[in-house]
Amino acid sequence: MSKSPASSGVFAALRVRDYRVYWSTGLVSNTGTAMQGVALDWFVLDLTHSGTAVGWAAGLQFAPVLLFGLWGGVLADRYDRRTLLLWAQSLYAVQALLLTVTVLSGHAPLWWIYLLSFALGCVFTVENPARLSFVTELVGPSLIANAAGLNILSLNAARLIGPAIAGVLIAVIGTGWVFALNAVSFTVVTVGLLTIRPKAVRSPGERPPWAGAGAAGLRYVAARPELVGVFTIFGLVATFAVNFSTTLTLFAGRVFDVGSSGLGFMSTALSVGTVAGTLVATRRASPRVRTVVVGAVLFGVSEALAALMPSYPAFLLMLLPAGFTLMTLNTAVSAFVQSEVSDAMRGRVMAVYTVISMGGAPLGGPVIGWISEHAGVRWGLASGGGAAVLAAVTVALWLVRHQALTPRADGGVPAAEPAPVPPRSPTPTTSAD
Repeated sequence: MSKSPASSGVFAALRVRDYRVYWSTGLVSNTGTAMQGVALDWFVLDLTHSGTAVGWAAGLQFAPVLLFGLWGGVLADRYDRRTLLLWAQSLYAVQALLLTVTVLSGHAPLWWIYLLSFALGCVFTVENPARLSFVTELVGPSLIANAAGLNILSLNAARLIGPAIAGVLIAVIGTGWVFALNAVSFTVVTVGLLTIRPKAVRSPGERPPWAGAGAAGLRYVAARPELVGVFTIFGLVATFAVNFSTTLTLFAGRVFDVGSSGLGFMSTALSVGTVAGTLVATRRASPRVRTVVVGAVLFGVSEALAALMPSYPAFLLMLLPAGFTLMTLNTAVSAFVQSEVSDAMRGRVMAVYTVISMGGAPLGGPVIGWISEHAGVRWGLASGGGAAVLAAVTVALWLVRHQALTPRADGGVPAAEPAPVPPRSPTPTTSAD
């Protein structure tokens, strides 16, 4: 059966007015956030001359995801998601303004920077599952996969553009004014959200109870072998195979001796591959578990081959397919999860997605660094690729036993019986909007 024109094409979801506003203003905000990330790292390094301090500032932004990640999903399922996003954008802007004032005033102690970094992570813990879930209220079921891919495209484009702009602006106007520009970017998103009228996808009283809501999300995932398999692959790849901030730096300094400019070209090559991979992946209307498995294998093989490249130009060329296949995998995971879960559980499942995508970095980074230090930098990168392939093959065999890779007549995969949903509280509730 052929796809309708409205649901086909790389940018199909952008034909929906509300999603177009949401995506375009989000691109502005994502670019500002990427700029602030570079500016914050540079400010902390200039303040302390310590790489450890920079690591702490970055790590504190992810700590709340591990500590409170599931509760962020509960909030996304209990309350109006647009309202949560409006509050989150306001708090993001306040955080950026506090950074602006303290840095420009010359009174920015390190403990205060750490506190603001942790506060940023707390807002992200709620905002990310709400943002990922909100997409379904803007587009129809046939466009969920495309919209999920375009969301990732926005993030990748921002990561490609933002650091380059920040590098120029830091030299011209200083880090404090970069923080100020980021604060303005959240105003753009807020104005866009106020013009959006999402579709009603939940009944007004359909809220999970506080007690056991997070555990219910985990049970929901555990009852579905295909979701367990996809999250397992995604988590292991994110933990051990996606450590480019470490591996590319070591390749630039110890293998090819190309300095910071050479490292910049590596990052650019990888980013070009990720953007291209996302553009291709957004055309896939019906993501499958098989796509995730194949994507992980191809990414692992590409990463391992990159580790074997004897020269710098050859290494750059192999980073293109590595980035391409990585985004094929990431986009397939996001689109599959968005397409398979019920809206009543969407926020909590996307919170699990968020925790898995970021929670393994504190473990994987040191492991890959240790391998690189003791066995060689090439082995460090290759071992990450090997972990991706091993994870995909192992999970694929496990899914075959559970018949989760057996295609249905409609091209999907069989779904497990839904986990029992705890009864809703009899106490009347009102809309949060």
